[in-house]
Order: sequence, then C-alpha cells, then structure tokens
Amino acid sequence: MNKEDIASIRRELKTNNSKLKIQEICSYYVKQDSKAILCSEKMYFDMMDEERKELYLKNFKKILSGKIDSKIFELEFKNNKLGENLTQKHMFDTLRTDNFSEATLIIVNKILEETCEIYEKDFMITFVRGEAYKSARKDNNELDDELSYTLGFFLGSICPIIMPKKSLKFDFEEREFITSVPMNAIINTEAPIEGFMFPSFSDNAAETNKVVYYTQKENQPNQLFVDNILDCEFKPTAKAEKERFLEVVRDVVGAEIEPEVVSNIYEELGRRLDVEAESGEVSLIGLKDMERILENSGIKTEDKLRSSFLEVLGAENYEFKASSITPNQGMKSIKIDNNTAAITIGPQDIKNVKQVTKDGIRYLMIRIDDTATLEGFDLVTEEF
Repeated sequence: MNKEDIASIRRELKTNNSKLKIQEICSYYVKQDSKAILCSEKMYFDMMDEERKELYLKNFKKILSGKIDSKIFELEFKNNKLGENLTQKHMFDTLRTDNFSEATLIIVNKILEETCEIYEKDFMITFVRGEAYKSARKDNNELDDELSYTLGFFLGSICPIIMPKKSLKFDFEEREFITSVPMNAIINTEAPIEGFMFPSFSDNAAETNKVVYYTQKENQPNQLFVDNILDCEFKPTAKAEKERFLEVVRDVVGAEIEPEVVSNIYEELGRRLDVEAESGEVSLIGLKDMERILENSGIKTEDKLRSSFLEVLGAENYEFKASSITPNQGMKSIKIDNNTAAITIGPQDIKNVKQVTKDGIRYLMIRIDDTATLEGFDLVTEEF
C-alpha cells in the first residue's frame, strides 16, 4: 500500500458519485464512564439528506488522510500464516454479512471491554460499508473504463462527543438576558480519534491479510487498539524508524559529522524515493543498501555497519522504508539547535551550513542567497 492507493479510495468518498456505492451506516453513542451504549442507529446511505451524507463522508475521508507510517498504518494480522486469525475472519464476515449492524456491534462491545478507558469523553463509533468501482490501468498507465473492477470495504471511525457549554444570551422579545442550556451534544466528525479500514488495497487488489489503521496523533498510534481490537502486529512509526536509522549512522560515524555527508545521505535516499515514485513499489533499505548509501556519501563502513545494525536493530535482515527515513524535501524539516538557537532548514540546504571557529569563538555559518530579516528589519551585512 502506498499513498496513491489510499488516495484512490479517498477520492471516491463523495456524494453523487456513480463509482461509489455506500450501503448502510451504523452509529453507536457510547458513555465513556459507564461503558454503556446510550443509543444505536442504522441508516441506509441513500435515505439520508445531502448535508448528513457530506458529514459522514468527510469523517471517513479523515480516516484515510495523513502521512503513511505517521498517521496511517498498514498492519498485518497476528499469527495469520494459515489464515486462522479470528479477527480477520470476523472482518470478512462483517464485509459480507446480511446483518451489518449485528456484526459491527460485536466490534463495539470489544472496544467497550478492551479500550474504553483510553477515551477521555463520550464518543461515537460509526461504521460504513461500501463498494468502489475502479478502472484498471493499461500498460501505458492510462485508465481503461472497460476493464473495471469492484473494491468492497468497510470503515470504522471513533469520534469524540463535545458537550456544549452554558451561555448567556439576550432575548429580544422579552428584552432580558437569559441563560441558555443547550440540550444537544455535538459529535466532532471532523477530528476522529482513530479508525480503520478493511481490507487494505495495493495495485488495484484487496490485501485481505492487512488492515489500514488511522490515528489522530501523529507518530502516536494507540497500541491497545492495535493489539486488542485489530489483533495486528504493531509496527514502528516513521519517526521511530528515522531515529533508529540515525542511531546506526551515529554508531558508525561517531558523534561528529560534516554537513556535506548528511546532505549526501539524504540525496541518496531521495533517489530511492524517485525510483519508488516511478515504479509504485515501496523502496526498502536493508543492510547492503545502507552500506552502499553510506559508502557513496563518503563514509567508510568496513565491518562496523554490520555490528551496529545488529546492536541497534537486533537482526541483519531488518529493512527501513525509504519514505520513513527521508526528510520532506519540500519543507524545512531539518533542525539545527543548541542552547542559543534552534534553526530549521530544508534538506537541500544542509550543505550550505558550517560550524566554524574564529579567535576561539564558535560560529554557525549558513550560506544564503538573499538578505535575512529580524523582526521585520533587514540585517546589516558584515565582513567575517
């Protein structure tokens, strides 16, 4: 699964789309403190008014939004080499059953038993089942509407419920100030806490041994939900992957490194991502790949890399995702800091940074193309 696979499903989640068939939607209002279902509702999508359809679809699009391995994770079911994972079997049943509400209620009760305590407020759990009609791609990458296929899926979303506060209002008829006590709670469908989609998709085919998990908090997946509700193997976030990668590099290089070397490493990784974008296949960086990247960047690894790999990662066959360990080229994603200042720059500007000393005093130098500003003022340029 890559970002285009996710985006292709997300794009279909819109009203009046002839390529999308939404069947029923089941919603459950849950009291967090008592772990009780206060209300449940089953509605067919076609019977809803347009505004309600829009709210639900925007909510489900959120579950498919965000950077992969930071907010969206493709997870494999545990102990499933023979297809015997009970959670996967139930998700299959939920996808195909005639009684969608009964199947989703089993998942809700599991959430009440296993993870209810992690939510701070009352919440709504909503499930939707549907089919997306997709056009296959020809060898020249153009879409062929005659070679269409159907992707069946269901989505689950957990949204916080906001209790409105009392307010002071003015009654124009009675000419007096009154206290307003709102009676209706608000479901924050624009900010789901977490959710999932079954199955995952890759290269226009269903990956039924995997599920797509979403978390609102970047790089903070809810391990309790992943373990107990989805029964999936937990995987490191992109942030954790990058920290491990840099730990291996530090172990090989030492505590100090030249900016040009760091720039070279990220350029090498950037080329891997270019290949990934062209092929559509996820680029993985194993021990041999990392050795080539470091050697091409000017680092002599010798036998140190293998021992560092084992020490940090615990296995020689570990593979990093190139997308997880490569900084965003379009943003100022590299941080330089000490106790005096914190500066962020783009990866392409790393080679323009130097740390120098003059008269025993340490300076940070950054080559710039235009005048720097301070509080709206242009800085005076001095000879160094």
